[in-house]
Amino acid sequence: MSLNSKDGSPLPQNYQVPMGKVIVSLNRRYEDLKAVARKAPKLSSPATGAGDPMPKDETSDLDKACNELKYLIDEFKKLQVYETNLSDPLVTIEKNVDDILGDLNANPDNVEWETTKDNLKVLRSNMTKVKAQLPLLHQTSSSTEARRLLATTSREEASKLPSPYQADGIFEKGSFFKEFQHRYETLGIREKLCLLCFAIFPENAEVSERLLRFWWEGERLRLTSESDTKTVNEILDEFVEPGFIEPVYKRSGSKGSCYKMHPIVRCLIVRLAKQANFFYYDSKGYPNMEFFKSKKICLVKSEGPSWWSKDVLAFKKARKQAQQGNDKKQAEADTMTKEKQKQAEADTMTKEKQKQKQKLEEQQRKQMETKRINYLENLQTLFNVSKQFPELPEELFPKMKNIKVLYLGRWERTAERHMEVEDVGFLKGLKNMNKLRFFSLHGISGIKKLPDSIGMLQNLRILDLKACHTLEELPKEVGLLKMLSYLDLSECYLLDWIPTDLSKLSKLKVLKGFVISSNSPCTLTHLTTLSELEKLSISIHNDKFSIKEEESIKYFSEFNSLTKLKIAWGAGGTKKSLDKAKHPEDKNKTSEASKLGPTAKVLEKYLKLPFLGSSKSVPEKGNVAVAATTAKAGQNKNGDNAKKQKSGAVVQSNVHANNKDQGGRSPKPVLPSELKLEKLDIRCYPDKEPPKWLVPETLTRLKRLYFRGGEVSHIPVANRDEKWNVEILRLKYLINIKMDWKQVQKQFPELKLLEKVNCPQITFCPCDGSGVWEVKQAGTKIRMDAQPS
Repeated sequence: MSLNSKDGSPLPQNYQVPMGKVIVSLNRRYEDLKAVARKAPKLSSPATGAGDPMPKDETSDLDKACNELKYLIDEFKKLQVYETNLSDPLVTIEKNVDDILGDLNANPDNVEWETTKDNLKVLRSNMTKVKAQLPLLHQTSSSTEARRLLATTSREEASKLPSPYQADGIFEKGSFFKEFQHRYETLGIREKLCLLCFAIFPENAEVSERLLRFWWEGERLRLTSESDTKTVNEILDEFVEPGFIEPVYKRSGSKGSCYKMHPIVRCLIVRLAKQANFFYYDSKGYPNMEFFKSKKICLVKSEGPSWWSKDVLAFKKARKQAQQGNDKKQAEADTMTKEKQKQAEADTMTKEKQKQKQKLEEQQRKQMETKRINYLENLQTLFNVSKQFPELPEELFPKMKNIKVLYLGRWERTAERHMEVEDVGFLKGLKNMNKLRFFSLHGISGIKKLPDSIGMLQNLRILDLKACHTLEELPKEVGLLKMLSYLDLSECYLLDWIPTDLSKLSKLKVLKGFVISSNSPCTLTHLTTLSELEKLSISIHNDKFSIKEEESIKYFSEFNSLTKLKIAWGAGGTKKSLDKAKHPEDKNKTSEASKLGPTAKVLEKYLKLPFLGSSKSVPEKGNVAVAATTAKAGQNKNGDNAKKQKSGAVVQSNVHANNKDQGGRSPKPVLPSELKLEKLDIRCYPDKEPPKWLVPETLTRLKRLYFRGGEVSHIPVANRDEKWNVEILRLKYLINIKMDWKQVQKQFPELKLLEKVNCPQITFCPCDGSGVWEVKQAGTKIRMDAQPS
């Protein structure tokens, strides 16, 4: 399109149109295009008779074009503002350049370099001011609508690119494919099946080790015999070495618990999976809900009827019509022809013929229904890849009698995909699934209580109820799951009732999200009967429960196999509520702290107990305060004599326990027994004083110690000569703990990894930008990450 002047003559080729005229011209065309878009629905109506109706896709493309044109106009307006604001500075720069050129050209043989140098300095200064006003691309397009339009356009353009899965003959001819095939053939049969599990996930999806471990356990892909004792991490390392998958690293550079697969490698894996009937995939390599193709099936996001529809014959007819409707004009002609044929048949068909047709359709429906039921009865795996509402038909759900893995929940680590069910009635069909080994409802809302039929899963090993936010109680029938080894109730924030029947799960090894609540009848004492329990995660919602005193060690010392413990305080476990429950004071009384002067208050706040690694002894005022409190309690029970004896005992005990300068070795506290814990994770601890059993003498096997949030003021040691055997120390969001790097090294001589996040009083630690310090040997960092849960 050529530009013309007002009189119609063509403009010079190098003529530049001002920005304002461009905006006016584009705005006028935008209004014209918008007017056409408003009339598009009328134009697309067949009743108008004005030529062919406009397809729906063309109408939507017209709207998109209008939106993008409007976006360009808005951006040009912004550029026009910059053009106006920068016009004067650009004129100044032009004059600066002219002055410099004038000086250089006036007398080339005798240039006054000092003057030129000053002029260059002024020029560079002016140019710097202009550059500071130039908008960056993301600043010019900073609006949410702009980002949305750009992202939408990018996705649309990317969707038009051919999938590598569809590129027949490209990879097969190269050396990469031959090398890949050779490495794949070296794997065992079970390892091959484990690797094919990655095929159902989208490109660049991050798959957690936890999910793979559960899945492989459910399908018995990982042997546990004496001849083959490979762990899940060892199998994954075997996949990483030849390049099948790659680990996802954290910001700190340490290895995480997720893995992903390169898109090209995934395409090859999908082909191998399709050949092995390991799920069914469409022409683009995406998993499909097609029945009868494999004994494993996916649930994917879809519109319209599917094989799960109630009327299977209606679905089959609708799909056939959809397949025939690829050519739109032909489909419309077929529809008109069929309507005429139906009308003619209705006019001539007798009632007898109608009955025969209905009878034939009923026979076909029964045949398809029988075929569908037989397929579901032999199904081994059902995995939800992208379906948002995984509510399956009640009449079909119980038919999956031989299923081993039923994953209805969310597999993604983030909660971007909201999942919900309106009616949990279909879960009653669990009673028929005697072979089910792995059942997941991870992240599904709308489930307040599991049905009693959950107790019929006699072969269930893993029950994943993580992040079922509306779950309020467990049925007592959960105690019938005799083979259950893993139960995850974490992030079920409304869960407030756990039956005592949980103590009957004799095979249980991992219990996460156990709730301690005033409403829940099941307590830690009930759990001590679980002789094989190795990992326990507790959420405390009860004001009266405390682990501060020495006697509280009995809660955990009775567990025979417990090696990993996590304790988190939630509703009802705050410092304020605990103080009210434990120390109810008369409103008219004045606390000891309030009677102190300003200086004394500061000393009392910071000098109650020695911080970790501190060389200072406990001040007298701190000991006297403790003694007075204990003495008062003794007076209420045993009178004045008890007060004097107990007061003196407490003072002496505290001084010897915390003050090395008193002479002699400090006496060790009397504790019931040593704990077998190797990992301890404490979150949102409500007291400043840590548990009294949290000392090296009691936790001799502890290798990983985590503190996250809460009021704790220090990490204690019963004796200053004692050292922790901890190798990994993670401290996050602790504002009261005060120590420096020398003190950390002194008390944790075996330390190999320290993570410090938002702990302002822990100072001089040689951590990187992510707050991580790691031991280095031979120039290589030793990774001591915790095993994923």
